[in-house]
Amino acid sequence: MLDVIYFLWKGDYMLESRRHALSMLKGFIYLSFATLFNLSVHADVAPYADSVIINGQVITADNDAPDQITFAEAIAIRGDRIMAVGSNDEIRQLIADWTEVIDAKGNSVIPGLIDSHNHLYEHTLGFSWALVSMPEMLELRIGAKNEEGPGSVESFTEIVLGAIRARAAQIPEGSWIRMNARPPDLAVKAFGTTITRDILDEIAPNHPAYITTRGGSVVNTKTIEAFEQFYGSRMPDDYWIVSRELGTSGEYNDFDRCAKIDIINTQFGIFDKYIKAYMEAMQVNAQIGVTSFKTHLQCEGGFSATSHLDRNDMMPIRLAWGHRWWQPFSSNIHEMYRRIGDWTGYGSDYFWSIGSSVGGIDAGGVGWCSTIPADESIKNREQCPPLINDIDIPEITEENIIPNRGRRLEHLDTLAELAGENRITGIPGWHVAGDGAVDVLQKTYRKYMSDNRIRNLRIQADHCFGIRPDQIEMAARLGQSFACNFDTENTFIIEEDYGSEYLAWNAPVASMLKAGVNTVLGSFGTYGRIRNSPFEDGVNWLTRKDDDGRAWGLEEEAVPDRLTLLLMMSRFGSYPVWKEHSIGSIEAGKLADIVILNGDYMAVPVEELDTLTSIMTLVGGKVTYEEPELRGNTLRFNIDTIDWTFDMQTPTTLWRWNEAPVPPPFLNGANGY
Repeated sequence: MLDVIYFLWKGDYMLESRRHALSMLKGFIYLSFATLFNLSVHADVAPYADSVIINGQVITADNDAPDQITFAEAIAIRGDRIMAVGSNDEIRQLIADWTEVIDAKGNSVIPGLIDSHNHLYEHTLGFSWALVSMPEMLELRIGAKNEEGPGSVESFTEIVLGAIRARAAQIPEGSWIRMNARPPDLAVKAFGTTITRDILDEIAPNHPAYITTRGGSVVNTKTIEAFEQFYGSRMPDDYWIVSRELGTSGEYNDFDRCAKIDIINTQFGIFDKYIKAYMEAMQVNAQIGVTSFKTHLQCEGGFSATSHLDRNDMMPIRLAWGHRWWQPFSSNIHEMYRRIGDWTGYGSDYFWSIGSSVGGIDAGGVGWCSTIPADESIKNREQCPPLINDIDIPEITEENIIPNRGRRLEHLDTLAELAGENRITGIPGWHVAGDGAVDVLQKTYRKYMSDNRIRNLRIQADHCFGIRPDQIEMAARLGQSFACNFDTENTFIIEEDYGSEYLAWNAPVASMLKAGVNTVLGSFGTYGRIRNSPFEDGVNWLTRKDDDGRAWGLEEEAVPDRLTLLLMMSRFGSYPVWKEHSIGSIEAGKLADIVILNGDYMAVPVEELDTLTSIMTLVGGKVTYEEPELRGNTLRFNIDTIDWTFDMQTPTTLWRWNEAPVPPPFLNGANGY
C-alpha cells in the first residue's frame, strides 16, 4: 500500500490543479473504498473522478457470453478513461467537490458503438448538407424502370444518355458529369454495347463524364486523361473489361470515390470544404452513438483529410483504417507493397492503421463471385478474379472471370506472401460478397502460412452475403472475422437467379456465432443515408425481415438476442481493429466511450428497438453530443440548417466543443494547432 500511495504522490495527480491537491489527504480513504467495494481502479490515477454517470442501467458488454455480461448502475471517469464501474453507492464514494455528475435517469448506458464497415470519407459527399457548399460533387442518380418491370437495354440507354446531354448543357465546360445508374442488370448489359467511351465523347465532348453501377462503369476520354494526369501513370491495361478504347471496366466504387475525393476536390479548390463536411459527418455518427468506425482509405484525399483532423485534435470519433494506396490504378502492386512495411497499430487513439486491404475480391450484387451453379447469362455477369499460383477453385472459370479483378488478387497474394515471410503483422477487411471470393481469400492465406500464423493476423472479410457451412468452419479455425451488413439485394438475387435452396448461405450469422466465428456488424451508422437510430438494422437482424416485413434469408439465421446484437456492435468489433484493450466495453481502464440511450434497451420490444438512440455520447470522457433530456443542455450539429446548437442550461466542463468547430486550412498543416 505504501508503494501505491508513493506513486500517487509522485505522479501527475498533485500537479494537475490546486483543487486536486486539496484531496491528497483523502488517499488512504480512497484505497479503503476501493477495497471495500471491490472497485476496479488503477494506482496511477487520482482518488476521485472527474465525472460520474449515476442512476443508469449500465450494460457493460464485459464478456463474450451474453448471459455473463455485468449490469451496473454507475460509472466513474478520470481523464479519458473509465476509472470504475459499480453501484450508485460505490461510485458516489469517488465524487469530489469538482466532480461533474450526470444523472442517467434510469436509461440504458451502453459502450460506444463500433461500426465495422463505414466508408464515411467517401459517403460524406452524398449528404445534402455537404453538396450545398460543394455543388461540383453533385451526382446524377438514374433509375431506369417502369411500371411493367425493369425495361429494356434500349430504353435504359435512351434515359441515361438523355440525362447526360441535359447535364452537359447545364454546367460549364470542364465540370464533371457523374452518374449512378440502376438497375445493375440492365446497366452492365448496356456498358460496352449501347454506351461506350466514343458515345460519351460525342454527347459530352467538353466534360469528364462517366457512368457507374453496381458491377461496372463506362468512362469518356476526358475522364481517362484526368486520372492519368493526376496519378502520373497510364491506367493498367487490365483495368478494362475489353479494351481501353471501349472505356468499360468492372470497377465502380473505387473509380468514383477517387474521382471526387482526389481529382475534383483538387481541380476546384474545395478540399477544405470537404474536410469540414467530413468532420460533420463523423459528428452525425456520434449523435446516434457511433464512437468508432472502420474503413479502408483508398484515395489520398481521404487519408489526408483524416490526418489533418487528427493532427489538429478535431476528430469527433475514432477511425481504424486499412490502406489501399495505388490500387486499382497502378500496375506495380507487387513491388510497391513489398516496400511499404508494417503499419498495423501505428497512429493515435483517434486514427490508427490496421494494415493493408485490397478492397473487393469480387463486386457486389450481381457482380459477386459465387460457386452456385446457374445459367450462363447469370454466371457471365459475376466478377471472379483470374486465379494464380495454382489455387484451384473449379467453379471459377472463364465463364465468370473478369480480368480487372486480377490486380486485387495480386494485392492479396502479395500481402499473404509478406505475412508468410513474417514482414507484416495484420491484414484487415476485404470485400467478399460471394462464397467464391471467400474461397479465394482463405485458400490464398493457407498457401503461404500455417493456420496458427493466420490466426495471429486477425484476418477479416467485409460482408457475409454468401458463406457456405464449410467456410464457416474454416473461418473459425483461422480466427477470421466477418463484418456483416443488412442488405437484401443478394437475398433476392439468390431467390430469383440461383434458387431458394441456397438462402442458407445468405448472411448465416446464427451459424457463424454458434461456430465461434467473430461476427460483427457494419454500416449501421450514418453511411449511405441518415440514421435516426443505430438499431434500425438491428431490428432486421433480430427478426430476419426487411423494412417492408418480407422475409430476408432464413429466420433461423437471425441474431439470437438483443445482448448478442449489442456485442456485435461493440465488444466483438474491437478485436479486428486491435483495440480490445481500450474500446468496445465499459470496464475500468478502457477509454470512456459511452452512450446514454433514451430508454430501456432490455425492455423495449424488439420491433421497436429502432426507437432507441443516443441522448448523450461521450468519446474519451468528453461529451461530443447531448440532448436536453438529462440536463437541459443541447450540443448538436444540425443537418437541416447546417449549423450547430450550443445551449448550456446546466454548467459543464465536459463538452468537446463549446463553439462551432472549424478545421484550419489544410495547407496550414499542424502549425500552431
